[in-house]
Amino acid sequence: MPSGLVDPVLASFSYPRRLTLRVNSLKTTVAEAYAYLKIKNLRPSAVPGCPVAVVLDTADRSVLRDDSWIAEGKLYSQNLSSMIPPMVLGPRPGERVLDLCAAPGSKTTQMAAMMGNEGAITAVEAIRGRFFKLKTVCELMGAKMVRPVCMDGRRFEAREGLFDRVLVDAPCSSEGMFDAADEETTQYWSERKIDEMSKKQRGLLLSASRLLKPGGTMVYSTCTFAPEENEGTVDWLLKKAAPGLKCVPVDGLGDLPRLAGLDRWEKRIYHPDVRNAVRILPGEDRIGFFIAKFMLK
Repeated sequence: MPSGLVDPVLASFSYPRRLTLRVNSLKTTVAEAYAYLKIKNLRPSAVPGCPVAVVLDTADRSVLRDDSWIAEGKLYSQNLSSMIPPMVLGPRPGERVLDLCAAPGSKTTQMAAMMGNEGAITAVEAIRGRFFKLKTVCELMGAKMVRPVCMDGRRFEAREGLFDRVLVDAPCSSEGMFDAADEETTQYWSERKIDEMSKKQRGLLLSASRLLKPGGTMVYSTCTFAPEENEGTVDWLLKKAAPGLKCVPVDGLGDLPRLAGLDRWEKRIYHPDVRNAVRILPGEDRIGFFIAKFMLK
């Protein structure tokens, strides 16, 4: 593990994380949400740079059980790190956006809200059960401009034209979500799993890069620490994709604790642009995340 990650990563496996919510601007306002949460004595606090994010001063998830605003889709339980990739992608009203690994719909519906339901989001999910979860979440959150598609993102074709922006929040080994108190969070992890995920991620990213308009933006993210799935995958793509695809700096993160992408791992030296990617360090209100931003000239 990279030396700069050891202490925060080990600590993140052991402490309870505060709850974070996203205010759904398609159904309410931030001011209304704060007023509601204060009435419930939940002590909400803001997140600099992300006005729709709310941090609650508790790790007790039972406070959200049977909550009417959660049930109505006005508030959505979403980790702070999970909100960052759509912010980095920056979809605008009227654009055509592709979410290539969309379930359960957290980031899909966040982008719909960012776009004010103007434009179109194609949300692709390969696993049938998760696809129906995606549809349910989109309906609950009022994301009317989302078109869910059930198929493998590696086989998706842009028959109606290329996309302005593409999000690939890829399936991964989920090391950022490990919890020392919950054996299930590590039950399926193995080095073989890392290898399996990196191969799937490469196929998804290469497919996504071919669906992007010239001048378009693509974001790749995972919730794992494994360099093979993060910097290694970005390095592979930069060597395989069209020459005009560049890995560019990730901006707009303010003072969020992070590290630059690794320039090497074990005996492998990565493309120098991989350093433009970022590793979001885990904390009491966020899990570990990796984010890389691409632009196609």
